[in-house]
Amino acid sequence: MPNATWTITQTDFSPENHKAYEGLFTLGSGALHIRGALEEPIAAAPQNLHYWRLPGNVTSEVFREQRSKVGTFVPGVYGSHPLLNDELINLPNPLLIVPIVAGEQFDLDGSRTETHTRTLDLKTGLLTRTFTWRTKAGPDLRITHERFVSMARPRVLAQRCSIEVDAPTDLVLRTGIDATVTTNGFSHTQSVTASATCPHTSVDLQTDAGDRVRIDGRLVSPEATTTTSAPGMPEGGAWLATSVRLAASAPVVVERFVTIATSRDTRDRMGTDCNQAAEMGFDALLAESVEAWSARWSACDVRVEGDPHAQLALRTSLFHLFRAHPGEDDRVAIDAKGYAGEAYWGRFFWDTEMYLLPFYLYTEPARGKVLTDFRLRSLGGARRNAASLGLPGAKFAWESNPAGDECCPNWHYADHEIHISADVVFGIAHADAAHPGAGYLEGAAELVFDVARYWMARTATRSGDDHPSLLGVMGPDEYTPLEDNNAYTNALAAFALRTAAGLAERRGDARGERDAWRRTADTLPIPRRGALVLQSEGFDNLPAADFAARWTDRDRPFAGQVPQEYLYRTRCPKQADVLMLMWLFPRQFTLEEQRAAWDYYVPITTHDSSLSPAIHGLMACRLGLPDEAWRFWKQACDIDLRGGAAEGIHIAACAATWQMAILGFAGLELANNTETLTLTPRLPAGWSALEFPIVWRGSPLTIRVTRADVTITSRAETEIQTMIAGTPHTIAPGRPTTIALATGTSR
Repeated sequence: MPNATWTITQTDFSPENHKAYEGLFTLGSGALHIRGALEEPIAAAPQNLHYWRLPGNVTSEVFREQRSKVGTFVPGVYGSHPLLNDELINLPNPLLIVPIVAGEQFDLDGSRTETHTRTLDLKTGLLTRTFTWRTKAGPDLRITHERFVSMARPRVLAQRCSIEVDAPTDLVLRTGIDATVTTNGFSHTQSVTASATCPHTSVDLQTDAGDRVRIDGRLVSPEATTTTSAPGMPEGGAWLATSVRLAASAPVVVERFVTIATSRDTRDRMGTDCNQAAEMGFDALLAESVEAWSARWSACDVRVEGDPHAQLALRTSLFHLFRAHPGEDDRVAIDAKGYAGEAYWGRFFWDTEMYLLPFYLYTEPARGKVLTDFRLRSLGGARRNAASLGLPGAKFAWESNPAGDECCPNWHYADHEIHISADVVFGIAHADAAHPGAGYLEGAAELVFDVARYWMARTATRSGDDHPSLLGVMGPDEYTPLEDNNAYTNALAAFALRTAAGLAERRGDARGERDAWRRTADTLPIPRRGALVLQSEGFDNLPAADFAARWTDRDRPFAGQVPQEYLYRTRCPKQADVLMLMWLFPRQFTLEEQRAAWDYYVPITTHDSSLSPAIHGLMACRLGLPDEAWRFWKQACDIDLRGGAAEGIHIAACAATWQMAILGFAGLELANNTETLTLTPRLPAGWSALEFPIVWRGSPLTIRVTRADVTITSRAETEIQTMIAGTPHTIAPGRPTTIALATGTSR
């Protein structure tokens, strides 16, 4: 029996949930990602459709009803859409292994099946599918498909198909690559050349952005089979047909190896790589890949005792965080759907700094650096964005392509959701605090100064005011547009300006600017009404949204049930805004202010964003509200497990789940708020223990939290100062130190 905390199993193949499992079962290596589509096409779900997907509010967008959506994504391979700007291209589908018996081609919708299951092993990255096909001709075929994308050889996909019958049967296996796939209903293929000569298939295409993509496949089949080019197949693909005489109870096993290379690569060894994979064979490749997966799990696994579902949810999140990271390639970051779907066009948002970066900083710091280095690489695009608005400095894109250019087709987000520029500086400063001596801020000085120059130009002083303001902005709450002095935006802008001033002073740079940066930072207002921090000026004058009358189906987003203009004229925050600010800067707000914000904003927040529940859960932990923390944990931890992955993985929510476990329930305080390793445990009632590895300011540790104590095992070379539940302790290297929570004593 598979381990329930390491495996996800699909037994229901209904049209309603099929795409969700395709997203959830996405496999990847950082360099290549393939959605969990089936090995054979579904006739009722063609992948070459042409249609217009229009810009809109993605929260309330209704996606096309489609039984299945294949997906093959290589980070960095983008094309230009005539309405949506640059988007990640959905490349040819290389998965196809189609059984045919007596002219009947297997199709999940029209064929009779029994005992149909798919299982994803999170520990190894292996996706296994088993079923019995009851053919119209009479014989029953027991078919097992296995596949993985190699974590050790990131451009390699390996497949194995095993077929067994009880009576002799003639079978044809059609294998190939379908190059007719469109992206959001649009084809980015300028030209394609396909060839099939046993045992090889290949597709060589040119994209509309000038990239070359080459997909090579090699089939390894038993000597008893005959393979030829498949006649009569549609153009735009490469196909082989393998004839098999199946003997009773004698399984035939076919292996298939696919490699994908692009002009972004520094080499083009496509055929060589594919042949090497085939020569190694499925089992040897899998063993090599499992070893690479094991190293990732060893560095990052979070172990929960007492709650198997929470354990599975965390490991599902970690699995996708592992595969979605681009490795050493800092020309890209992690797109908002984790390279598992087309919904967000493969673009990069504030998710990078505020949700994803902390996970990597505290588990695999080198991978965290790739994300900050991506922002450094894309500084040119940020400068172009600012210049396009007639402003100096650097304005980072709300929806960024790899070059940093703004790709959001909606002006109200692109022009006004400007906190992203400060978020980028916050992320770099956080990395600098988490890993002192690594030179994050020093290396980003040019970026930090240019962002400060943008903020100075973007502020304005209104007639009668004695302070600057940020006018006409959109904070994290995207349902309140064109706010004046949004608290989150102002506080983050002030942080960016102070960071620039401090860095300039240390370096002796920007002498004529740094005093003005500090003055502006010190005088940007945070709107208040008594102890209540307002989201923006006049926010409390807006009428409350009528949830009782308007939000009749709580299983659907509020934005999908009301016009957008209603969102914009009522109080109905999409997600944490003021509470997000308070989570990031706890020392800037009193406990009374944090509680007042909780009481005011929680009842009116829609949580239409997958990013919202975890931040509320983190704040509930801080405020000592265990029931509320648990309620938000349940909303946050398994969004994709509950069927939310149809259009791709909520990758930032995956990282937020890790944050809630480690920063919330274990109570780890972020390094940008303290130099001392600080833990204030708040384990949920059903958890008996929580154990996890972290890297704290360069020191690798393992921390185990129980209801009674905290045990820290340090692999650092020097002592580490800690604050555990309010009591200071010194952790010696090389041996476990256990601190009793009730008494504060250590042993």
